[in-house]
Amino acid sequence: MGGVFCSHSPAKESSELTKLADNVYAQIVNPDGNAVSNSGIVILEHSVLVFDTHFTPEAGQALLTAIRSVTQKPVSYVVNSHAHADHTHGNQVFADAQLIGSTAARRDVLEIDLPSLKQTVGIAQSQIEKLRRDMSKETDVTQTKALNAQTRSREEYLRTMSRLKIAAPFVTLDDNLKIQDGKQEARILYLGKGHTDGDVVLFLPAQKIAFVGDLFFNDAIPNVQDAFVLAWMKTLEEVLKLEADKFVPGHGAVGSRKDVEKFLAYFQELQSIVKEAVDRGDSIEQATNAIVMPAKFSSYRFQNFFPSNVQKMFAELKALQASSPPSDGAPTTEKSAK
Repeated sequence: MGGVFCSHSPAKESSELTKLADNVYAQIVNPDGNAVSNSGIVILEHSVLVFDTHFTPEAGQALLTAIRSVTQKPVSYVVNSHAHADHTHGNQVFADAQLIGSTAARRDVLEIDLPSLKQTVGIAQSQIEKLRRDMSKETDVTQTKALNAQTRSREEYLRTMSRLKIAAPFVTLDDNLKIQDGKQEARILYLGKGHTDGDVVLFLPAQKIAFVGDLFFNDAIPNVQDAFVLAWMKTLEEVLKLEADKFVPGHGAVGSRKDVEKFLAYFQELQSIVKEAVDRGDSIEQATNAIVMPAKFSSYRFQNFFPSNVQKMFAELKALQASSPPSDGAPTTEKSAK
């Protein structure tokens, strides 16, 4: 959901696939597992296309095992919906595939994800060294055992992070790309900014299926850490123009057109509520404290993201207000010429 690293060891994921159509599958996962985000599999005439590879190499390997349960064709294409780690950190399992993503996604992997991994490894190494120094000085048996347990835990985490080989998309697009394999067609589309500035969609026109990554959170409050929420609303309108019946989100169950419309309605209602606060002249702190989740969305997962949703919408509406020229008759601070 964001470009962050987990320091815990989440539960292992089931590798059972959901069949969406002939030769089209989704891996719908529990966000608390080690896969975190959903994945898509399209079996083409001579090869396989994978859309997103989960959060860890282990989850990526489980995905490959699931693919092998339905086909022995080579995985020739891997599409990353965007650069966040929970969609890309299984890439290394598919080393022989062409890795495809937006230009912005490649930039984010190289400029944000790779340095973040190096920093994470460096911090873990420093923590282990400090724990070992503390242990060598400790005389209390109980404290020594506790420090030893902490050291082993950090060493295991370091081994996990050291096994991770981050791979950036090397086939990039700014608009669209079509993969034609025999009679089968897959379209990779950039429809605009949203969850990030580099989200792409995989559209299968014949099957009327769209894999939309984190542009769509089904029955869930979205992560807006790197988002452009006003542009996201317009991009969702473009998603809804696709002639698709099934929309596979980055998080949550496979949705219908109505589910995507409901997600767009969440943003529209949020915009309306936050705009009232901006128009009143409230501060961002006042808005965050005063605005509560609309009742119709109270069953959504990831409720903890709501305050950041309010803040992101507030910041964008405030910037829009500041850039708009005053309306006719509006007061001005400039003094009239004498």
